[in-house]
Amino acid sequence: MALLVSATLLIGGRRSSGDFPVYYLAAQRLRNGDDLYRIVPDEVYSYPPFAAFVCVPLTFMPQRAAQWVWGGLQAIALVLVIHLALLLSRRERAALTPRQQVCLVGAAVLIGARHLLSPLENAQTDLMIALLCFAAVYWIGMGWPIAAGVLLGAAIGLKATPLLFVPFLLRWRQWKAATAAVVAAVVLNLAPSMIFPSPLPKLHAVEWIESLAKPAVANGPAAARPGVWKEFTQLNQSLGGLLARLFINGAEDHGPLLWGLGHRGVQIVFLAIAALLMIVAATVRQGHWYGWPKAPLILTGYDASVVLCLMLLFSPKTSKAHLCSLILPILLLTARAVRAPKSAASIGWLVIGVGVGVLTKNLVGRQLANWLLDYGYLTWFILVILAYLWFWRTTDELEPVPVSR
Repeated sequence: MALLVSATLLIGGRRSSGDFPVYYLAAQRLRNGDDLYRIVPDEVYSYPPFAAFVCVPLTFMPQRAAQWVWGGLQAIALVLVIHLALLLSRRERAALTPRQQVCLVGAAVLIGARHLLSPLENAQTDLMIALLCFAAVYWIGMGWPIAAGVLLGAAIGLKATPLLFVPFLLRWRQWKAATAAVVAAVVLNLAPSMIFPSPLPKLHAVEWIESLAKPAVANGPAAARPGVWKEFTQLNQSLGGLLARLFINGAEDHGPLLWGLGHRGVQIVFLAIAALLMIVAATVRQGHWYGWPKAPLILTGYDASVVLCLMLLFSPKTSKAHLCSLILPILLLTARAVRAPKSAASIGWLVIGVGVGVLTKNLVGRQLANWLLDYGYLTWFILVILAYLWFWRTTDELEPVPVSR
């Protein structure tokens, strides 16, 4: 563990690129009373105001020193994410023999290690968001719904996509957690304007909604803002990014990879697929159809995994670093696979998972790797994970005991 932390500090402290300068400079603008969302080359900030607000203490030290601190925070987040993922998957792991446990670790490393470590290379907040979401689900199982909601509110404050947990909390009758998440998200995103007022006649949160959130919804499912992300970049592995490349314009502006539908057509296709996925997520649980629960549903790692996958698909932009949260479904599904390794479903999962996990440009060549990115191989991988989470039937009870028992 000490070696892991030391390595993370080294990566987080010495890497000069990545997203950390974006957060650091945004926090400086916030602290100095500047416009948080102005478009300046290499300084464009596209996240909710709370993400810049939490970085303000780092601006009291030189950027180099702050980057070392950021690396330390990443180290802590990485260790806790792994710990919580193991806790949330321990029911699946409990039935494994020692030999199967070794196989699980080996397969999980092959499938998920690259995704888990990617945020370290990019100095992003995705490990922290995964930590908050994992901890929230665990705390709901412990019987602490309000505290869990506050954690989710903080995750929403860092990036808006964890807001997707709220409708599912309502579906699972976790009223207190859903309410606490919304209230916490609002309060935490209003706090920066209360302490560091915007030079514009509006709140930082309102400016973020007007300049980023609303255009993202109105202009299409793929992120597009000057200086932030190219709309059709192959690195965007969200569902919207894939549809934009397939039906509007592919990589390097070479036209659609399949055929042209235009922005409106892509929006309709995206909404239709998203609606279908949401309906399945609301009615299928671990291979079983289920209705409206009579009591608050105690969440499992499977429930969290479904929402995390949908977050990645519905986000306007999903890069490789965002996939670190897949470590939880990877552990769950791999544990089931090594428990029954001869079944067709197990073999299929291990082949697909390991294939995606070890696929690199050095292994398959830059041309093939870029082609796979163009056609969204990571998007399809997330959809495969969802299919396994939903339809790989389990005999476990539908309303399991809390993870603390």
